[in-house]
Amino acid sequence: MVNQAIIALAVSIGLLAQLPYAREALRLGRTQDDALYAAFTRGYALPAAEPVESAEIVTEFRRAVLIVHERALLGEFGFTERDLNVAMTPHLGAVTFIVQARLNPMHTYAKPPAYELYISTGPDTPPLAGRETKRDPVYALGPMGSPLIAVRVEVTIPRMKIDAAPRPELILTDEHANVLWRTAIDLSRFR
Repeated sequence: MVNQAIIALAVSIGLLAQLPYAREALRLGRTQDDALYAAFTRGYALPAAEPVESAEIVTEFRRAVLIVHERALLGEFGFTERDLNVAMTPHLGAVTFIVQARLNPMHTYAKPPAYELYISTGPDTPPLAGRETKRDPVYALGPMGSPLIAVRVEVTIPRMKIDAAPRPELILTDEHANVLWRTAIDLSRFR
C-alpha cells in the first residue's frame, strides 16, 4: 500500500515537471509570422546532394514546436505547457532524421524500396539504427497510378547514443546496401 502511494507520488511529480523549453516552444509554435516559422524550420535542414532531395533533423525542441504549430493550425489555442509535456513524453531523448531520396526514373517500383537510414559512429564502433525505419512513397503529380518518384525515409535514434559517438554520420543506403548519401552530424548545432 505504501509502495503504491510512493509510486503514485513519483508519477504525479514526473507529470508536473515541465519541459525547460515549453514556453518558448508554445510561443514559436503559435507564431503568426510565417517568415519566422520558415526560418526556424530551415535551421533544421541537413545538406542534401543527389539523389537526396531534402534531409532534416527533428530534435526534442523542434518536435515540441511542431506539435504546438499543428495544434494552432487546428485552432486549438488552449494547448498548455502541461498538454505539451504530456504530448512530448514518448519523444523525450529522441532525435528523428527524415530524408527524401529521388528514385531512378528508369526503375519501376510497386512499393517503396528498402532504403535504410542509420548513424555511422566511427571506424571502430558499431552503427546506430532506429528500432524501426519508416518508408513512405512519394508519387508524381497526376492521375491515379502515377509513378513512384521518391521515397521518404524516417528513423528515430536516442540522442545520448549519437552524442556518445566519436564521429557520427547519417548514412542512406539503397536496397543493395550501397551508400547513396552521407553527412556529418553535429547535434550541438541544433536545439
